[in-house]
Amino acid sequence: MVLPYSTGLNEYYGDNLRWFLGTVVDVNDPDKLDRVKVRVYGIHTSNTVDIPNDKLPWARVLIPVTEGGSSGLGANSQIKVKAFVFGLFLDGKDSQLPLVLGSMPKEETSVNDKSESSAINRDINTENVNVPAPTLRPFAEKEDGFFRDNVDGRPGGPLKGNNNNEKALNFFLSVEGGRFSIEQASGILGNLIEESGGFNGGIIDPNQTAFGEGSYGIAQWNPQPGALRYQDLVAWCSKQKLDFTRLYPQLKFIIVELERDKDFGLKELRDAKSAEEAAEIFRFHYERPAKDPIPEARRIKFANEIYNKYGPGASIQLASLNS
Repeated sequence: MVLPYSTGLNEYYGDNLRWFLGTVVDVNDPDKLDRVKVRVYGIHTSNTVDIPNDKLPWARVLIPVTEGGSSGLGANSQIKVKAFVFGLFLDGKDSQLPLVLGSMPKEETSVNDKSESSAINRDINTENVNVPAPTLRPFAEKEDGFFRDNVDGRPGGPLKGNNNNEKALNFFLSVEGGRFSIEQASGILGNLIEESGGFNGGIIDPNQTAFGEGSYGIAQWNPQPGALRYQDLVAWCSKQKLDFTRLYPQLKFIIVELERDKDFGLKELRDAKSAEEAAEIFRFHYERPAKDPIPEARRIKFANEIYNKYGPGASIQLASLNS
């Protein structure tokens, strides 16, 4: 017997659920309903030209029953941009009514301290993710309009310094590079040496590529779906007509990230009083590696070595770029 109010099970929410995994890209809900936008693996490509973030549907976020859940009572979720989340589409294959059920911790490695991926991320098919492969170009090549007049890729001439470490330190001391103190700049550089200097005699390398996951550059920006920071680097450099494989554009992009996302710890970094403190802050907020005392100690060691070599009273004086 068919009940008079029955219209078929397939018309009810919950009968055709579709699970998803994705990365949060926006938490600024204009209606203040605590919704987020999620780029879902297998549905939304990483190419924000094909599918812009503003075209993604807003996802509601499940909160515990211990919260009020009505009339503005209770706490909001604390999900941040770049969080790795799972949930389901209430409308099944139409996939326009996402509901976030929770977020998952991310495994971050010492090889790629920029990793935003987890073990479950690496099981996801990423063949269709648009990840431009790092391409080394002759520095004289300019026919595509990109600036490559010198080895550092800096308009106006090469960076000052005898090697990449000195060039980076000079940059972070300059107005363009944030005018950090020598202690703060040493802390940043100590981290970058741990990231990309291991195979280059302790000198940071803008072309360093991590085997396997493909993290790239002086800060080892990760291209995997849970991170997409390598793609951010490439896109920003392309917009600025800079060569992302060069030192100067990568240094500039670190400043862009620090200023763009408060979670990367710019405020805390500017309050640092020692190279060791700055190294810890940059590691915790910007690099975010797995908890491992050995590479953590190396970052501090490198930072202190840079400070002792170039700081007050040191025999080696850096050329000033504070202009």
